[in-house]
Amino acid sequence: MLFERQSLTPQGKADVLARLFTDVAENSDSKAVSAGVVPRNVLEAYGDLSTHVRFMVESAAHTPAGKANHKQLRKVDKLLDQLPETILMALPARSDTNWMLLYRALVQLHGLLEDSLPEMDAEEYTAIVQKLIKMAESVAEHAAVRINAASMFTLLLMQVHLHKYSPTRKKATRKPRKATAGKKKAGTKRSN
Repeated sequence: MLFERQSLTPQGKADVLARLFTDVAENSDSKAVSAGVVPRNVLEAYGDLSTHVRFMVESAAHTPAGKANHKQLRKVDKLLDQLPETILMALPARSDTNWMLLYRALVQLHGLLEDSLPEMDAEEYTAIVQKLIKMAESVAEHAAVRINAASMFTLLLMQVHLHKYSPTRKKATRKPRKATAGKKKAGTKRSN
């Protein structure tokens, strides 16, 4: 038939959404930086976050709870050491590459801080989250991928689409164990 339309497959829809995301997320502004360049406000945000978190980790390490959480505190330190390299990779990353690397690292840092510093009060927690937000904001301002309403909405559509069409894992059902020979039956006594 001449005017017969073909329906769009789930993969075709995913391709359309990915193309639309690229259209709205690619940063054509002069604020986008090239590889190897880190703007001053990004450096300042990293320095502010790193200094604050390292001070909290160092303070916590000298408490009984901190000594028990030594491995977790080391993970926080290690992640902070990796952030500069992550920033360098995230700034020039295009929409078809791993542009969310830094944001994932910041979410991971938040989780590690929650796990390793459970005694944080509201003021400390607020200060940490504000510094994480400032770090994400400063990178987003200069990154090759723009974070704005259009790109976030398109990204959410992509996630919903992937969730809808990704194969769901079925829960494994446990099979009842068969009684094995030589095991004592319930309610019977062994004679000596």
